[in-house]
Amino acid sequence: MNQNVFENIVDELEATEQEKMRSIGFIIDISGSGAKALCNIEVLREMSNLDNNDVEFSPGQIGTILKIKVSKGFLFVTVREVTAHKTNNNDVENVVMKLDFLGHGIRAPHTQSGMIFKRGVTDFPIPGEALYPVSLKDVESIFGDSDSNHFHLGHVFPQHLTPASVNIDALLGKHFAVLGSTGTGKSCTVALIIRRIVERLPNAHIIMLDPHNEYERAFSDCAEHFDINNLRLPYWMMNFEEHIEMFIGIHDGDTRQIEIDILRRCLYEARVDNSDSLSAEEITVDTPIPYKLSFMQSYLKEEMGKLDNPETLTPFLRLRNKIDELRRDTRFGFMFSGMLVNDTLTSIIGDLLRFPVENKPVSTIDLSGVPSEIVNVVVSIISRTVFDFAVWSRGKDARPILLVCEEAHRYVPTDSSTAFSSTKKAIERIAKEGRKYGVSMGLISQRPADVSESALSQCGTIFAMRLNNERDQKFVSHVMPEGAEGSLNSLSSLQNREVLGVGEGVEAPVRLLVDRLEESHLPSSGSPEFSNDWQLELDDKNFVKETIENWRKKGV
Repeated sequence: MNQNVFENIVDELEATEQEKMRSIGFIIDISGSGAKALCNIEVLREMSNLDNNDVEFSPGQIGTILKIKVSKGFLFVTVREVTAHKTNNNDVENVVMKLDFLGHGIRAPHTQSGMIFKRGVTDFPIPGEALYPVSLKDVESIFGDSDSNHFHLGHVFPQHLTPASVNIDALLGKHFAVLGSTGTGKSCTVALIIRRIVERLPNAHIIMLDPHNEYERAFSDCAEHFDINNLRLPYWMMNFEEHIEMFIGIHDGDTRQIEIDILRRCLYEARVDNSDSLSAEEITVDTPIPYKLSFMQSYLKEEMGKLDNPETLTPFLRLRNKIDELRRDTRFGFMFSGMLVNDTLTSIIGDLLRFPVENKPVSTIDLSGVPSEIVNVVVSIISRTVFDFAVWSRGKDARPILLVCEEAHRYVPTDSSTAFSSTKKAIERIAKEGRKYGVSMGLISQRPADVSESALSQCGTIFAMRLNNERDQKFVSHVMPEGAEGSLNSLSSLQNREVLGVGEGVEAPVRLLVDRLEESHLPSSGSPEFSNDWQLELDDKNFVKETIENWRKKGV
């Protein structure tokens, strides 16, 4: 078909549609980020009560999507603020709407939706242009993609009729975060995101750091679960910085730097002594080669025998005592027991990263039983191992990996003086460099203001749920990957399960109601039912005794 003829047909279709639509007002002011419109209040009230296929959304609601006619299409906007416009006698006949730009919809009759939506503004309207409500079909054209690279997370506000799609490649390619106060449905949203990804991509490789064992139940059918009873993280997997945190820790003594130097020499010699395939020149203190703790103890004893001054023995004794303490403590058995010299790195990484997948694309790692003294080192080992493996993986079998970090404020905090320095460094490295090597990251937190801005600002997509704390609200607005001022103003008024999605993973900033999970897939994070539980007597009189026995056996 001749291009001019085609364009004339498009113009006729748009003109016909425009005649059918009834405007609610007109543009009175335009800026680079938004616009203002003057709207008749009676028309808004009337349209809010309509029940037809042309007007699916009440045009006067905060967050409602509207559209403005521009060349070859429509500019879509959202309502940020509505203010009364009084006449000289103080009557309210009109309202002024502040509008945020969403993007440009170009008519495409040959497509299923009839429109191609592009983020950003390619054609600004001029004052005087009419403002129209949108139809359900318009919203579906923006948010309703359903190909293999999208999954449906919920339904678009306010009618909750249109499915809201998330772009998988954009979501994972540039990291994401789920933020919200306690009780807003954050864990359920995370579980739903992961389940929808796995449904689309059954051979995914996903690791979840789970501080409270919430997700074992949620992924019981598609995950391998690890806790201190079956988690294998032998001490020799630690790099030098993690060895320092484990063996020396943080103290202000005069001998700390001396201890670090001794540990460096001792660790290097231990790795060299146990290497058959690498020369001493190829080995560093960070090379993950198994070594014997007994070698380190012998080395320290030998070095102590060379000293003439008894006062110089202190740093050696501290290291020897720490090694003995770690070996004796049953709480640390998953790191220091039964895996002294066996090179099990291949099977450990294969299990954790799901190579091969074997119908279980998710690894849930329960950190609730890990002693608080070393949980930072455990998270650091896992995070760093994910990144290092991705860096060195090559060939057609190399696969992207997703690391999901629950309660991210614990492991990548804003506080630079915390003991979690190695963990913070490992996760921030993934945030900054991970996507170059195929490592994606999901940060989950109820206290976003306490999460490292360096890590959170790297998240290309943010799903923000209700945030009651003003400090958290301001921080989220600061790290949002794109401007969405009107939507951000609603963070404190979101319902449970409502999410504000902003960034690369969604076509445009969108407020949506997250779909409900099946009962069997809910995380184990529900609030206690006081009104029910406190009416019941104990069924088992040995409840307290058995609880104490479990407590003692765990050793935590």
